[in-house]
Amino acid sequence: MMYPSKRPARHSFLLALGLGLSACAGGLPEVQPVDIPRLQQEVAASPDNSNLHVQLGMAHFKATDYEAARVSLQRAVDAGNETGPAFLYLGMVQEELQDWSAAREAYNRYLGVGASAPARGEVRKRLTLIGRNLLRAQAQQALAQEQEITATGQITPQSVAVLPLAFNSDREDLEPLIYALSDMMITDFKVSNALIVLERAQIQTLLDEMALSSAGYAEPTTGARAGRLLRAEHVFQGVLTTLGDNDLQTDADVLNVPSSASAGQLTESAVLEQLFDMEKQIVIRTIRELLGVELTPAEEQAILENRMGNVLAFLAYGGGLRELDRGNYDAAQAEFELAASLEPGGFQGLEVAMAEAAAMTDAAAAATADLAGVASATGETGAGVLAPPSAATTEGIGALAPAAPVGASSTTPGQTPPPGQSPTPGRISISTLTNVAEGVDPTPTASTLNLGSTSQSRDQTTAQTQDTNRDPAQEAQNQESVPGTAQAQIRIVIVRPGGEL
Repeated sequence: MMYPSKRPARHSFLLALGLGLSACAGGLPEVQPVDIPRLQQEVAASPDNSNLHVQLGMAHFKATDYEAARVSLQRAVDAGNETGPAFLYLGMVQEELQDWSAAREAYNRYLGVGASAPARGEVRKRLTLIGRNLLRAQAQQALAQEQEITATGQITPQSVAVLPLAFNSDREDLEPLIYALSDMMITDFKVSNALIVLERAQIQTLLDEMALSSAGYAEPTTGARAGRLLRAEHVFQGVLTTLGDNDLQTDADVLNVPSSASAGQLTESAVLEQLFDMEKQIVIRTIRELLGVELTPAEEQAILENRMGNVLAFLAYGGGLRELDRGNYDAAQAEFELAASLEPGGFQGLEVAMAEAAAMTDAAAAATADLAGVASATGETGAGVLAPPSAATTEGIGALAPAAPVGASSTTPGQTPPPGQSPTPGRISISTLTNVAEGVDPTPTASTLNLGSTSQSRDQTTAQTQDTNRDPAQEAQNQESVPGTAQAQIRIVIVRPGGEL
């Protein structure tokens, strides 16, 4: 079984993208903060041009004026602009404004229309981090509305929240068991089609916001309060105790949240090497005896088979979950890799946890500005590293010399050019460069691009909507590969005096 390895440094990764994908065709032209006054004038003159609103939003984003960027980008999207740059920049802006729900929505819409496979890959990683932030925001909102939630008493029928076990021992080396066992219990409770089981991350995030120590997890009042905030019908909570050097005991209680009364208690014990048997008996007995749900033979067999063969690997897995909850993503990844090396056959949940830790590591190490750089380098905006310069750049070029007609010679025939200037039969006008910067967007399949043509207006430009090297089979499995360097050809047509090419 293959597991993700540790990710390389983010700056090296982004540099590789910039160098290896430099010839990707682009979307909207790149803009900078200095372009804001010009774009504002153009938007005022053409308020129905949603692409101008997107470019203005991009410029405001780069100026770190995120609220102004949000207004422009949301206006474009509301007007029907469903391009990759619109959703990508809107997602980045909402992320900076910490509107996690809106950021998730914009990023998810980008995944459906984005033209850059590398940018889509980066967005998927950011969505993992945003998911955690969204859980935290929801927990904070629940706490702020605790009185209203308690008053309504709304619950989700047949739902179960498994709180982390409290740890009653001085064996610090065994403390990761409480994370691993709780996670395994959640997985096993999910086997029953009659139950709705809350996710571990959702529960842990709420407990973190409640600022509870592990000792508080076993208090009846804690379970009732957490259950109400989670709108769960039942809360499973318990204590893991070590007896001697090698014996474990779990005392569990299931709380009925609406009645604030115990639905029943049970105790199971085992030696350390048989802890999986202990956990299976706890889950099966809880489902049958305390929740009153009958398991099918197939469901019971699935629960019994969900186990690891190596206790040390299970401990490492629990250590990884603990570090993941604490935000130590590199440490979590190291623990998961240790678990994978000790348990070559794998374990249900380990591969998912490793992928989550890797995504969180990458996303936490990169800013939204880095994502904007990936989009620019890989053709979502601009045209990769070979993109035409921004309008601000071309305006600077235009200040150096007056525009000359295409075909006008920079030197008189037979005249020796000034020192440092190469003889050239013709010169590209500054106005042509400006036109390129303001809207010429070559199609991704074009083998040549005539920058000297004046017959093609910006309104006739073909917008890029797909990657040049997408692999449908890989995309069906969400495993898009980074395309290789495209061999773009640019042909500049310069007309000499007399009409000769």
